[in-house]
Amino acid sequence: MNKIVIKPKSMGTFTLNCPFTNEKLDNDNNSFEIYEGAGNYLFSMCEDCLFYDAGNNNEIEKYWKNSAFEAVEKFLENHKEDNILIIEVQKNDESYFYGFLNEDNLELSEQEIERRFIKQL
Repeated sequence: MNKIVIKPKSMGTFTLNCPFTNEKLDNDNNSFEIYEGAGNYLFSMCEDCLFYDAGNNNEIEKYWKNSAFEAVEKFLENHKEDNILIIEVQKNDESYFYGFLNEDNLELSEQEIERRFIKQL
């Protein structure tokens, strides 16, 4: 498991993409909420707005009780053998968590992951 934290500053129009396959994820303009995943996307959750998308993985739904962070931790406990990338985006007072499966064991720097995940338009 690899986890990075992104704290975007001023942002214009952007899209969210799978950092491994470059496929565009379905989200509204300038929103960190993902409605449908693509590529190696597993899930997304917002700690503060209680939004979540189980995406390609229904398992994470059963861990959602009190917080997104706890659900992510429980999910990761059951998938220790998988190479899962967790991206946490902290924007204003909200925290968003995203899970992606790194099937090909790509070695990407935090800057490269951020550049591939959030694409400025």
